[in-house]
Amino acid sequence: LNKDTLILPYDKNIIQFEFAALDYSASEKNQYTYKLENFNNNWIESGKVHFATYTNLSPGRYRFRVRGSNNDGIWNNEGASLVLIILPPWWRNWWAYSMYILMFFSGLYFLRRYELNRVRLKNQLKLEKVSLDTLRQLDKMKSRFFANISHEFRTPLTLILGQIDNVISSKIDVSEKGKLHVAHRNARRLLTLINQLLDLSKLEAGSMKLHTEQHNIVSFLKSLFYSFESLAESHKISLKFESELESIPVIFDPDKMEKVFYNLISNAFKFTPKDGEIVVLLKILNSSLVEIRVKDTGKGIPEDQLENIFNRFYQVNTSSLSEFEGSGIGLALTKELIELHKGDITVRSKLDEGTEFIIHLPLGDLKKLKENSAPVKYDLFLPENYLNNAVFDETESENNNEEFQSLNYKNDSEECEVILIVEDNADVRHYIREQIETDYKLIEASDGREGIVKAVENIPDLIITDVMMPKMDGFEFTRKIRLDEKTSHIPIIMLTAKAGLDDKIEGLETGIDAYLTKPFNAKELKVQIKNLINQRKELRKRFRKATIIKPSEVTTISVDKEFLGKTIKIIEAHFEDEQFSVDKLAEQVNMSISQLNRKLNALVDQPAGQLMRSLRLQRAADLLKQNAGTVTEICYKVGFNDQAYFSRAFKKQFGHSPIEHKKL
Repeated sequence: LNKDTLILPYDKNIIQFEFAALDYSASEKNQYTYKLENFNNNWIESGKVHFATYTNLSPGRYRFRVRGSNNDGIWNNEGASLVLIILPPWWRNWWAYSMYILMFFSGLYFLRRYELNRVRLKNQLKLEKVSLDTLRQLDKMKSRFFANISHEFRTPLTLILGQIDNVISSKIDVSEKGKLHVAHRNARRLLTLINQLLDLSKLEAGSMKLHTEQHNIVSFLKSLFYSFESLAESHKISLKFESELESIPVIFDPDKMEKVFYNLISNAFKFTPKDGEIVVLLKILNSSLVEIRVKDTGKGIPEDQLENIFNRFYQVNTSSLSEFEGSGIGLALTKELIELHKGDITVRSKLDEGTEFIIHLPLGDLKKLKENSAPVKYDLFLPENYLNNAVFDETESENNNEEFQSLNYKNDSEECEVILIVEDNADVRHYIREQIETDYKLIEASDGREGIVKAVENIPDLIITDVMMPKMDGFEFTRKIRLDEKTSHIPIIMLTAKAGLDDKIEGLETGIDAYLTKPFNAKELKVQIKNLINQRKELRKRFRKATIIKPSEVTTISVDKEFLGKTIKIIEAHFEDEQFSVDKLAEQVNMSISQLNRKLNALVDQPAGQLMRSLRLQRAADLLKQNAGTVTEICYKVGFNDQAYFSRAFKKQFGHSPIEHKKL
């Protein structure tokens, strides 16, 4: 910029120029002409007027020129000039135009993209519709197949149950009856599950019909609830039933409502510990609703899992509740049946405080309720009508388990190997025990945590474990067994219903030696047990009389190598200490003497005392070869305080006396 240039913004476009000639003798006679180049190119004669005004000038570059004359009419042709620049507005700058172009092409791009997405979504919706129709058809086919096959299952199960009942009622041995009771109970449980699945299938298909009448829900639930009284006494659980009225009319199907509340009450029994309480409360909320609450003082359900407990086949995932796992059908069926009665069910729960199910059902007509009406006809808890036998099955299983506890360690021969069975199902434990009890000593545990305790206490020769167990599953149990140097050497057979390749690989990676899927063959189980025990026996034979033991040759399990190496180092460090005994060695490796002996016997077939003597004698043999002293000196140097005993032990181990060995 300079004094000959004037720059103005676009909104300052009204301009007036004033000018004057430099002749002052008669300035009133001076004449002027001017023009604004790029606006008008012709000179404008203004006479004596010495200003020029321009309005609404467009943005651009202009040059204002002016000429003047004196009073004698002499013109200055060169005149004066001034450059005028009016800037364009921001929306007409080059960068604004660039932005317009960019926006235009962006608009085209997004428009094209929108069209392509619309076409893609349209095609996707068509594909999804076709897929949905296909899945719907497949679902209908599967539902029909499922219903048909379930019906097919019921026929043979009914025949099986009938024949078992006939045999049980006949004159047979008590021991044989026990086996039949197990078969009967499990067949009945299977029939119950099939019936529940059929009910769910009917509900899904909309084919379940309700046979409803108005009944007194108070008397119905009271009879149902107190039919559990004997079970409550055996479990030391108190029952409490409260209703604000003696008669509350509700329109319901007694058979379906029995299934609903049997599920809820039996669940309460499963989760309520001894000295707990189960409460059923009834009250009228308003003129149209009845509220029924089923409360217990059990384990409770985690808050983040409450919303899923009514989903089909859903099971609460927590170790504290896994011992009560079911099929995940009962609560789903309960919710469906309540909704079929035009009611609703919700749940509240807190861990270690208990669970409360709240049911709302439509209230019947109080005026039409007949106090002296005939009682509702329904059969409660007859064996043929069990809805869910879990509570009673567990009780029977516990009783059976107590009957068979005397079979633990049935074979008292010292030569018999000890086998630990870790299985949460009492019937399966009993079945395994029946197959092998004549050949082995048996210890039992009902879950992984108990199995760990019994494995450490008894150091068995082999462990048979399940995968799905309460408190600690089979995989975690195996990992802990392998990480504990007391038990790391024990062979493990895993029995499981999880037959997938991933589960098998996971089991093998945790360190199991054999993986059998349920239902397993008893002969195969026996062969696997025999082979694993024989493999350990053959390995131990190599080290029974060995004086040089290398941990890497004894085992491939790192924990066992570390334990054996540590034990040998401790013994070697106390060669000269004649007071160093087995109990001190056991103390240093943090084991009891019996645990240490069983561990060393399992690894090298030598108890702790024999191993200490063997290593000391080998050290003595080395010193004799090196002429490191007299026989007497070496005898005391390796921890023997009786030379005669030292000579006898040396000859027994090496076949010649210490003096003869020195001369070799």
